[in-house]
Amino acid sequence: TYTLKICPVIALTPTTLPDGTAGTPYSQTVTASGGATPYVYAVSVGTLPPGLTLNTSTGVISGTPTSNVSANFTLSATDANSCVGTRAYTLSVGCPAMSITPTTLPAGLVGTAYSQTLTASGGTSPYVWNISAGTLPAGLTLSTGGVLSGTPTTSNGAGVSITARAVDNVGCAVTQTYTLKICPVITVNPTSLANGTVGLAYTQTLTGSGGATPYTFAVTAGALPAWATLNATTGEITGLPNTTTAASFTIQATDANGCSRTRAYTI
Repeated sequence: TYTLKICPVIALTPTTLPDGTAGTPYSQTVTASGGATPYVYAVSVGTLPPGLTLNTSTGVISGTPTSNVSANFTLSATDANSCVGTRAYTLSVGCPAMSITPTTLPAGLVGTAYSQTLTASGGTSPYVWNISAGTLPAGLTLSTGGVLSGTPTTSNGAGVSITARAVDNVGCAVTQTYTLKICPVITVNPTSLANGTVGLAYTQTLTGSGGATPYTFAVTAGALPAWATLNATTGEITGLPNTTTAASFTIQATDANGCSRTRAYTI
């Protein structure tokens, strides 16, 4: 004596699963049809991505992926008459869009303490930081918390290229490439300017030292006397004084690598 059961074809839908994002809640319902309700769902082969679970009664795959690891697995649905349908799935888990700020770094100065905090966003905190390419200027370090600090010991001309990397709590990474320039101590000379005399031609030359030639000169605060002009290339202040009114101003000398220093003057 036999009991002979003929099962229907049980189908599972959808045929593919949408991708997930590490650190972002995920929910997708798998539905069985063709058999007798209710169904019981199970992972019959393989495993779900870390952080996700399957509700055996509803067929809902949900949770928050804890890594950017994709998984291959097979789900089964067993109907009320113990008939079974299966489907193989691949669930890909990617990383979210992440970014690092700031996108540029301020220049440092030899012998002067430097500190800049890097910040990552878009992933799952906390982040762990390192330098993934290039070498930091001598005297500087990057902490695992993203603080770039120290006292630079040497200048580096136009700067060096470094890449900072932040890895979030689920293993997703983001990088940002910087040019970090350490400037030398530039001196603007002379320390003071000669006074002028009404009616007599005036000329005084400013020079820069300590950096890379050539230098360019500019007034960054105050104003030259109305009768005077500054040659930005040669640093010459020239003119014919026509008033006894004094003028106070600040001159900036910028070297070939964009490093600068200022000095205040009064004529």
